[in-house]
Amino acid sequence: MSTGDSLITVDQLTKFYGRHRGVEDVSFAVSPGEVLGFLGPNGSGKTTVIRTLMGLIRATNGDVRLFGRVATSDHRARDRVGYVPGRLELLPRMTVRRYLEHLAALRRRNLEAAITSLAERFTLDLDATISSLSKGNKQKVGVIQAVMHDPQVLILDEPTSGLDPIGQRQFEELIDEMRGRGTAVLLSSHVMSEVEAIADRIAILDHGHLALVSSMPEMRSRIERSLDFEFGLPVQASEFSTVPGVVSVRTEDNHVVCSVTGSESPVLAKAVQLGVRTVTSQEPTLEEIFISVTRGDRVV
Repeated sequence: MSTGDSLITVDQLTKFYGRHRGVEDVSFAVSPGEVLGFLGPNGSGKTTVIRTLMGLIRATNGDVRLFGRVATSDHRARDRVGYVPGRLELLPRMTVRRYLEHLAALRRRNLEAAITSLAERFTLDLDATISSLSKGNKQKVGVIQAVMHDPQVLILDEPTSGLDPIGQRQFEELIDEMRGRGTAVLLSSHVMSEVEAIADRIAILDHGHLALVSSMPEMRSRIERSLDFEFGLPVQASEFSTVPGVVSVRTEDNHVVCSVTGSESPVLAKAVQLGVRTVTSQEPTLEEIFISVTRGDRVV
């Protein structure tokens, strides 16, 4: 696998828990200024990959690297990494301000200005005791502690769990800004609309194996989708049934609806040849792609 200048590299990662397989032969990389959406059903191994990247567990085989160095051996790299775990462990008796200042002190950094700015951005009361916060506001604390030191790598495990729509939008805007500054982001989330909105590429993990890594346009071209052609007169289904990429054809009045995979060029050329009037494309959403991939549908 060519990793180039990638800030996050997972190379043939395998992790077994006794006889139970966590993940097997997983490889991907995240470049500076890129957001990789990391998807998979519950139990697919996403958290295993993330915890291995963070040095919390060790791989059985393969490598995980941050900034080109083995993740478990370079503790200095942690100062350039932000992390939101899937299960937040906060200090409930502290105020939000004291907690964030405590984490900043552990990094030997004065981050007072960043803390204040981020708290204002997320409408979070810094003087509130953490134990008094709602789930959504606790999650905001988790996001702020991950980004307040302006990390070069950001690893996020369900970062918007519990956030309201306004908080989710604020989070998406923040990630977009950090991408613009060159941060490499690994985003694991069950909120498909969020991933679809901000991810540059998508990786889908299923049963411990990497099923697909691709950009949304590439992914859509590989999944079965529908094209609805309207003609001036009825057209026989047989005109399209042998066109490359056409999986199925149905007709209704002057409409021909083709399910296609791969390039749409051959079927579009055929439609033009037959005098098509209008074309309507029904692109699959990320959720539909995810369901298709994880249930084992044919992907070209």
